[in-house]
Amino acid sequence: MSNAPDIVGIGVCTVDHLMTVPHMPGNNVNMKASIYLRQPGGLASCALVAAARLGARTKIIALVGDDAAGQYIRQELESEGVDSSKLIARAGGESHVSLILVDERTGDRSIITRPPTGRPIALSEITREDIISAKVLFIDDVSELTLQAARWAREANMKVVLDPARPYTIIKEVLPYVDVPIVPEQWAEAWMPGRPPEAVTEALCADGAAIAAVTLGARGSVLSWEGGTRHIPAFQVDVVDTTGAGDAYHGAFMAALLEDWEAPRMARFAAAVGSLNCRAIGGRTALPTRHEVDTFLTQFTN
Repeated sequence: MSNAPDIVGIGVCTVDHLMTVPHMPGNNVNMKASIYLRQPGGLASCALVAAARLGARTKIIALVGDDAAGQYIRQELESEGVDSSKLIARAGGESHVSLILVDERTGDRSIITRPPTGRPIALSEITREDIISAKVLFIDDVSELTLQAARWAREANMKVVLDPARPYTIIKEVLPYVDVPIVPEQWAEAWMPGRPPEAVTEALCADGAAIAAVTLGARGSVLSWEGGTRHIPAFQVDVVDTTGAGDAYHGAFMAALLEDWEAPRMARFAAAVGSLNCRAIGGRTALPTRHEVDTFLTQFTN
């Protein structure tokens, strides 16, 4: 099926309102933002857009309201080439909205969210074919829907990639079906306090993952796979905003999975995309094309 997606993702779509500020505000502070930007966001949404810009065919399964924000999310996904036919709009529902404050000195950010309203997506609203028509499944949470999707994916020999939005005690239910868990440093520390990221990636592989990574922001990532454990450095860029760097990493790693490269090459490619995404304000603004990434990587030796 030539029009089938390469990657299908189940997760969150938001409308992000980003403002750069001189510093993170304390109590009773009134300050002016130097930049304001409205842009769609969300873990799954941004990861799929990242993969789409790199040349992958992508499809989103997510919940929005039938409000103006939901219409905006759909239009923006479609403009990036993401299949939104399973972006389900609940009548009378409000879409997920986030306020993101970016420290203009460092690029660090703080996020405040208003979750969507409306009934969650039911398993009956999704078919097995919606999942297994793709080669890679991306999930960021555990629910009846994501569990069944992961089971279908495993039966179809698809790759399942996880970016955990919730703690290990909840996520562990889906881990037996996950091939590539890519977890942020904060999640790793909460699961194994005081342990190095290498201990986390190796534990995830011991539990069945083929490849496991802990992302460390500007310090790069730690990767474990059948070939061992390795630190993969980030790339130096002029950081404007770190919003969406992790999502970009996930999207790039999924695009790399389609190439069937060795794990370190996948992680290096993903690190380049995550780093390049920090060059402008917004989670999607600086997402690179495949040509941009390949050109960028020619500046560095293995």
